[in-house]
Amino acid sequence: MLVQKYHCYISVMHKLLNGQNMIPLFTKLQEENYDNLAGNARDHSVSKGIVILCKDDQSSVKRYKCAPFTLFPSPITKDGFQLLTFLQPHINKLIHDVSQDDEFMSSVFQSVIKVDDFTKKLYNIYKASKTSVKQLQLGIFRSDYMFDCVIEKNRTETYNPKQIEVNTIAASFIGLGSRINSVHCKVLQDAKMKPLTTQMPKNEALTKVAHGLVAAWETYGNSDAIVVFLVEENEANIFDQRALEYAIYEINESIIVKRKTFTELLKNIALSSDRKITVNDEEVAVVYFRTGYTPNDYTNEQFWDVRLKLEKSCAILCPSVGYQLAGCKKMQEVLAQPNVLEKFIDDEDVVQKMRSTFAGLYALDMNSDGDNAVQMARTNPDHYVLKPQREGGGNNVYGEDIVTLLSEIGNDERRCAYILMEKICPKPLDNIFVTASGHQKVNAISEFGTYGVILARGTEIIENYSAGHLLRSKSHEHNDGGVAAGVAVLDSPLLV
Repeated sequence: MLVQKYHCYISVMHKLLNGQNMIPLFTKLQEENYDNLAGNARDHSVSKGIVILCKDDQSSVKRYKCAPFTLFPSPITKDGFQLLTFLQPHINKLIHDVSQDDEFMSSVFQSVIKVDDFTKKLYNIYKASKTSVKQLQLGIFRSDYMFDCVIEKNRTETYNPKQIEVNTIAASFIGLGSRINSVHCKVLQDAKMKPLTTQMPKNEALTKVAHGLVAAWETYGNSDAIVVFLVEENEANIFDQRALEYAIYEINESIIVKRKTFTELLKNIALSSDRKITVNDEEVAVVYFRTGYTPNDYTNEQFWDVRLKLEKSCAILCPSVGYQLAGCKKMQEVLAQPNVLEKFIDDEDVVQKMRSTFAGLYALDMNSDGDNAVQMARTNPDHYVLKPQREGGGNNVYGEDIVTLLSEIGNDERRCAYILMEKICPKPLDNIFVTASGHQKVNAISEFGTYGVILARGTEIIENYSAGHLLRSKSHEHNDGGVAAGVAVLDSPLLV
């Protein structure tokens, strides 16, 4: 049963909001007020299209439900928000530049591809397709962070953004995540806290990402060519993708978007001698991947042949296999090493600011440094996270499971498929999670992401900008997993 007063949330908000007198506002909210606010917010979210398919529904008729979200926005620091927004275009270009450096890519992945078959297949396609003419590439990235809570000597708390990862393929919730802001504005208004809405930044992720896809289609130069969304079978998060599709139409209604699976491409794809890709005899200008980031997406070995054909074509891929590899955890670990960023970024201020967001990252290569990292993890497993080269959530290893896994693989090359990362410790805040079936109080931690768009050919940068943000929250009891996995919920930042 919900408590009558939001004690923890009040105290933290009071502290973070520079002493503003928030307490009288929140103490007015009794349990019945939460019920009303949650019910109204759920209706508002559905009216805005913030819905997902009922994946476990056995009915032949498609049924929908609201995507889960927090009742109140969660505070993050204004300075942190501005820093991460500033850094995103530099991260975009960094990803592009490293993907263009064959020698650097080879040095990064040489240990991983010996033991990770999925990464090896991606890397082999990267090498095989580099012989073709350098093509246009579109990146829709999302850099994810948590705000590490550090208690200073004078007992004050600081909140430092630390990078979790850079998603370079199928960065989701551009559609739904950019709309949740309107729900929280309505909640604050209903709760008689409307002045706080001025501290909620506008989120233009949907429009800005759609602009990137339109710019790619226009740059391709054939008004009859189509855009292909490459999607999973039985996609539950279809409306997030549809929102982006419809946003493209709003910018340029002449663009035709078609949704295809790997199975459909396998049956109907063709690569011509002049490197044009057609599907059902329709030329393809842009392929936007919302699948292809896990081994499970390649259930048919021939899907790899489809991926290779796409990479060898002149179609604009979002992402190219080079961009996808540049988002792997091993690349994250290497870029955090001393003097590596400087190879790609000339501006010392940018390097310093970017490096300030890096948590401790350690290679598990077969050398003395790798041995030391294994020993650190086994000695203090709660201080670290063990990460494989995977996207999509639910892949990381925590706590005593680290000890168990490293006891098995810690002395052989299988450990090279992982990196070790210091565990980031954000401050939990009370909030209420709203779902299709009800709502409950949760002690939650938040993860903030900045979207970025880049369109480039070789050294030519055509588009490069920060493209909005995403905030997700989950119970502090959960180590891993996102909204699609049913662990996290959509949220909005309140800048303090």
